[in-house]
Amino acid sequence: MKIRKKTLALLLFSTGFICTVAASSLVLWQTDVLELPHGQQTEPVVSDNVPNQGALYPALLGDGLWGYINERGTQILPYSPQAAPASEQVEPLAAYQEVRPFLGKTAWVKQNGLWGAIDLEGNFIVPAEYESIEVYKHSNTYFVAAYNALSSPVYPEPNTALYDVNGAKLFGVSGRLGPLCDGLMAFSRKRGEQVSWGYINPHGEIVIEPIYAEVGQVSGNFALVRDFDGRTLLLNIYAKNAVEAPELTTDKTPDLDVIGSRLVLAKNNGKFGYVSVTGGVAIDFVYDQAMPFQGGAALVWQAGRAGLIAPDGSFVVPAGDYASVLRLGNGLYAFKEQGALGWRVYNADGGLLLPEDELVYGFGSWQNGLCSFWTADYTSFFNMEGQVQPGLRLDLQPGVFRLGNLFGVQDVNGQTWFDEHGHTVWSVGRDQQLTPEVNLLTVLENRSANYLVYYPQTETLGTLDKGQTEIWSRLNRVLEDNALGEYYESYELRGELQFVVRGDFELIESGAVMTAVQHLHLDDSWRTYEDVPGGQEDHIATACFDKETGQLYALGDLFKPGVNWRSELLEPARGTYSVRQAGLGLPENPEVQDFLERRLPRIVEFSLGRNTLTLYTTLSDGSCQSLEIYYQDIEELIDMEGELWLRLKGWQNKD
Repeated sequence: MKIRKKTLALLLFSTGFICTVAASSLVLWQTDVLELPHGQQTEPVVSDNVPNQGALYPALLGDGLWGYINERGTQILPYSPQAAPASEQVEPLAAYQEVRPFLGKTAWVKQNGLWGAIDLEGNFIVPAEYESIEVYKHSNTYFVAAYNALSSPVYPEPNTALYDVNGAKLFGVSGRLGPLCDGLMAFSRKRGEQVSWGYINPHGEIVIEPIYAEVGQVSGNFALVRDFDGRTLLLNIYAKNAVEAPELTTDKTPDLDVIGSRLVLAKNNGKFGYVSVTGGVAIDFVYDQAMPFQGGAALVWQAGRAGLIAPDGSFVVPAGDYASVLRLGNGLYAFKEQGALGWRVYNADGGLLLPEDELVYGFGSWQNGLCSFWTADYTSFFNMEGQVQPGLRLDLQPGVFRLGNLFGVQDVNGQTWFDEHGHTVWSVGRDQQLTPEVNLLTVLENRSANYLVYYPQTETLGTLDKGQTEIWSRLNRVLEDNALGEYYESYELRGELQFVVRGDFELIESGAVMTAVQHLHLDDSWRTYEDVPGGQEDHIATACFDKETGQLYALGDLFKPGVNWRSELLEPARGTYSVRQAGLGLPENPEVQDFLERRLPRIVEFSLGRNTLTLYTTLSDGSCQSLEIYYQDIEELIDMEGELWLRLKGWQNKD
C-alpha cells in the first residue's frame, strides 16, 4: 500500500508510535541530536569523549542482554565455557542488562537491576549495588556518580558516591549530586524533612555549604540559586555571597540553568535579554525567544527570525527566516534556510565549518567526543572543538557513531559494529540470516536531504534458482514501496522545501512468519501553506512473509475459505480494544468505535505475532491505532490446516 500524497490542509498528527519506536532503540550511552524548527528550543543531551581502554566494545547479545567484544568481533565478556580450551575450567558469567563503554580500566554494567563496575576480565571492582549512574567530565578527566534512592534495601537514606575512571571511590554523600559543571557539582543534604543544596568539588571538598532550596549549574564561578523564601539569587562562588539581582526578578525565572559567558538569560515585560553577572543589563530585552549562552554564543529569535549572537550582542550569524535551527552542543550550531536541502554548520565565532556549497543533510548523536554528520556523498565527524576529523570519512552511512577503532549503528532492531573498511565484525538484530542463501539487511535510503528512512531488504547470495530469486525480489519491491511511497514525486514544488520524512521499522516474528512493520513520520510543522499551518503526519505499512521462502501472505490467507473476515474480526477487535482501554483507565476513541462498526477495508495493514493478530489503522487526527485480536478468540475462523497457520504453529509447538 502506497502512502497518500501530501494534502493542502495537513492535520496535526500524534507522534506516539514514532516516539515509542525511537525510545526503544536507545541505550544510556547513546543520545540523539534534536531537530528544532524555529520557535522551539530544547537542549540536547550530549555524551562526551569516552576512551575505549583495552579495545572492548559494548555488544548486544542475541538474548537481548549485553556483553563486550574485541575489535575482531570476538565476544570477550561475559566468558563462555564453550570458548575455553578443554583443559581450562571457565566459570560462566551472567550477561548484563545494560552496559557503558570502558572508562580507564573499568566499565559500569547493570546486573540484577543494579549498577557496578567491572575490570577488563569481568571482575567487579565496584559491587553492583547502585540504582543509577551518571558520567561527567572535567579537564579531560571522567567521573562516575553512582546513586541510591530512599527505597534502596542496602541503604536507609539516599546516598551518592563519586568514582574515578579506575573504580576508586573519591567520596560519598548522604544525598544527591548534580551534574559536574566548571569543576563543581551540586549536592544535597537532608535535615528532618528539609532538603538543602550546596556545591562540592570532585575531591569531596565542600565549596558552598548546603543552605539553598534549589541551585543551578555553575558557569564561570557563578550560579543562580533559590533560597527558602523563593527568591532567585546570583551566587558568586569565589566570594561565597549571593545577592538578589533586580533585573532577574521582573519576570520570575523558573529555570536556574541560564548562565553562560558571564551573562544570565532573563525576561522582562515578555521580552528576553541578558544580564551581566557583575550587574546591569548587558544585552537589551528585545528578543521574543532566546537561549542561554553556550560555548560563547546564543541563539535568539526576533519577529520570527533566528540568529546567533556573541556576548556583546552582535550577530555572528545574521538573523534570517530559517526553516530549522539546531544547537548541536559544544559551541556548534546549524541553520537550514527556507527551501534549502540541508544545513550549514557554524562555530560560536560564526565560522563556517564546511565549504559554502557543501550542505549537511543530517546529524547523529555526540558519541565518544564525536558528532557524526552526513552530506550527499559521505559521512564524517566533528570533534568537540568543532573540527572536521581528517581520515574519518565513510561512504554514506547516516546514524553512525565511533568508539575506538570501530564504527557502530544502533536502532530499534539491534546493533552493528563495523571497521573503517565497512566490514561488519558484529551484528545482532539489525542484519540477520534468514536462510543460508538469504540475509535480511537494514537498508538506509537517503536520496534527498529530507528523506531519511531505514527499511529492511533481503540479499540473495547467488545460490537460488530463478524462481526463488524472483520471489525475494518481489518482497524487496513491496518493502521498498512501503518505505518510499509516492513522496518523491512531491519533494520540491515551486522551488520550495515541502516537508521532511523520517522512518524506521520493527520486525515481528512467529515461527517461520515475519512481519515488517514500517513507521514513517512526515513533518512540515515549520511552514504555512495558503494560511493553513503545517503539521506532522504518521503512517504504518506492513509486509507479512515467510522468512524461509520469501512468500508474501495476505490477511485472508489465515482464514478458512468463505470466511468473511472483514466482518467477523470486528467483534473480537472491539472486545480487546475495550478491555485494553479500561485497563489503562482511558476512554474509548469514538472514531475507533466507528471504525469497528463498519466492515474492514479489503486491504488492511496487519502483523502476526505469537499469540495475536494486530490490525493497524490511521485515524483522522493522524494517530496510528493498533487493534489486537487473540487467536484463541477467533479459532473457529482460522484455517488450522492452511499454510500460513501451520507456519505460525510450528513456532508455537517448539515452546
